Amino acid sequence: MATTAPLPPPARPLQLAPVAPAGRMPLARMDLFVGLPEADVALLERRLSLVRWPRGADVPEPLCRPDHLYLVREGRLGIFERTAPGHQIMTALLESGSLYTTLGEANTPGVQALDDSAVSPLPARAVEGLIARYPRLGRNIAEALSDRVAMLRETVALVSEMRVEDRLRARLHQLADRFGVACRDGVRLRLDLTHAQWASLVGASREAVTTAFGKLKVQGAVIIEGRCITIPWDVIHARQAAMEADSEAALA
Repeated sequence: MATTAPLPPPARPLQLAPVAPAGRMPLARMDLFVGLPEADVALLERRLSLVRWPRGADVPEPLCRPDHLYLVREGRLGIFERTAPGHQIMTALLESGSLYTTLGEANTPGVQALDDSAVSPLPARAVEGLIARYPRLGRNIAEALSDRVAMLRETVALVSEMRVEDRLRARLHQLADRFGVACRDGVRLRLDLTHAQWASLVGASREAVTTAFGKLKVQGAVIIEGRCITIPWDVIHARQAAMEADSEAALA
């Protein structure tokens, strides 16, 4: 009979039920574990280790090992790629419930903690055993990575815009779709990013992004209060109408 790899060894004595501290996302709430038996997910919750990562600190050694799947349990991480001239571009923002990976031959991505964060590493051997036992997990991982690829394609299109303000405008709308919260005045983004980090999101200098934010504010495209950015409803609706018109024209 075929054997499967065991679950990761317990990081602490087993308890009757997993107790997730405030702010930490339980595995049961992650899309990655949808469709798996609740009792088994609870067991994995107790056995997985949790690595704390303070904002701005270097990557902890357990979070940069090859052949691992990393589950973001708390906080927010930025994924960076370095261009040929040596500039860094933030290709993705990872919230609680997201994942990144070094499985196979994948190089360790450039990762930064944008907030105080916590990550659970899952070695490839454990991933193999879990997928063998629960094929649905393999599909869930594939869907999560497909979503990441789709966002990367969209990001490539956004950063190809010539003007920094156009790149910034497009990136703001992209992030608003994923992380925005509806409020009275529009869709609010509370990402707490510096202008230097916004610059890495659009592939520009900090000075150029500061200027671009100023232009968007004057145009009424954004409302800026500290590091909180709101896209007004009229701007949201106008963009949606333009996208619908483009789709209809493409089908005509």
